[in-house]
Amino acid sequence: MAAFIACLWPVAHRYRVLLALRRGEYGETIHGLLGPLDKLLANLVQRGQDSGVFAQHLPAGMASQVAYGVLFAIADSDLSNQSLGSRAATITSLLMLGVPETHAVALAGDQS
Repeated sequence: MAAFIACLWPVAHRYRVLLALRRGEYGETIHGLLGPLDKLLANLVQRGQDSGVFAQHLPAGMASQVAYGVLFAIADSDLSNQSLGSRAATITSLLMLGVPETHAVALAGDQS
């Protein structure tokens, strides 16, 4: 998940538009386009839950969407104040998935 966020972060500002449009008139089409990514993330979270790395308080599909939402919320905030970045998004997403803070910080490493 940390590697996924690091890869997605450079395009998060552009990609978030798709997520906003997903709720509108083109939602069905965009759901179809993003479906494979949603499934990939749900599988990633499920593997983390199965191995005990991620908490199991939510089903994997829902937990992955919550963690994914955090990424875009931070990306939106980063547009205005530029004090947050990939590291903040990674740590917060991992925390949302139930990873202990010290481990989340270590996994985020030196991302900016």
